[in-house]
Amino acid sequence: MLDEHDDSARDPAYQAYLTDMVRPYGLSVHSGALSEGRGQSYGDLAEPLLGQVASPEQPVDLLVMAFAVPDVTPWQCTASQLSHRCPGSPMAFAVCDCGTTAAFAGLRLIRAQVAGTGCARAVLVVVEQAAIHHELPVPATVPARHAAVALRCDQAGTSPQAPGRVDSVRLRMGVTRPEVRGLLAAGLAELAAGHEAVTVIAGTGLADCVGRGPGKEGMPGMLSAALPRAATVVIAPVGQPCTGVWWEVAGRLTGGVAPGRLLVADYDPLPGSFCLAAIDVEGSSPASPR
Repeated sequence: MLDEHDDSARDPAYQAYLTDMVRPYGLSVHSGALSEGRGQSYGDLAEPLLGQVASPEQPVDLLVMAFAVPDVTPWQCTASQLSHRCPGSPMAFAVCDCGTTAAFAGLRLIRAQVAGTGCARAVLVVVEQAAIHHELPVPATVPARHAAVALRCDQAGTSPQAPGRVDSVRLRMGVTRPEVRGLLAAGLAELAAGHEAVTVIAGTGLADCVGRGPGKEGMPGMLSAALPRAATVVIAPVGQPCTGVWWEVAGRLTGGVAPGRLLVADYDPLPGSFCLAAIDVEGSSPASPR
């Protein structure tokens, strides 16, 4: 985590840019937050992570940055900046303007690219900052703190440090709140079938669907019936709409993880997007990673 403030937010050019962007919509700029320098550059947030997921001996071919909250340096192509800092100088681009769907879409794009030819290794970087410097046109969850998560994706069998295999990534748009629980139950039942060790990692947009107790306690009967008896359900940290679920995923793909299937799900009501991914974990131990 970095400091809560960044000089980029104090830049008069940034305030002028924001003012011009929001004026046609009748929205105001938060001058106080700008003068205090609240916010953080996504380049500064993400760059320290690159050395943990790549090296000159294991360079990266593709880097995808996913975010929902705008950066404090909109004039800078941060994905390209990260490419220059990343071993391998990978092709890089960003996925944004689709809420929490961005990270799932980025993972789906990486999966398609790595499954093809010419891309042995890719990195997904998910970032969010806790400062929004203008009035919101509709209510939305603002991150509680600045955060960044990086996930490395290799072709199957090429990396002993990658214990998980992405089996599928599903995106569905135009989903209304009443439809979510049924879609979640059906998706979990299908992707959990044949697997005993299942962990569901749900974003806060699904907290009311999966219950708030530890494990499966408090889980609605429809969803409980969709999972094996020993399944574990984890709700992502409150206040981190984009990085929360991926923070939990990353924690289950590093040292000492047990074999099993991760089902990662989230729902964003603004675009009406329902996302569900399945990751098979082979298992590893700190002494003998796989």
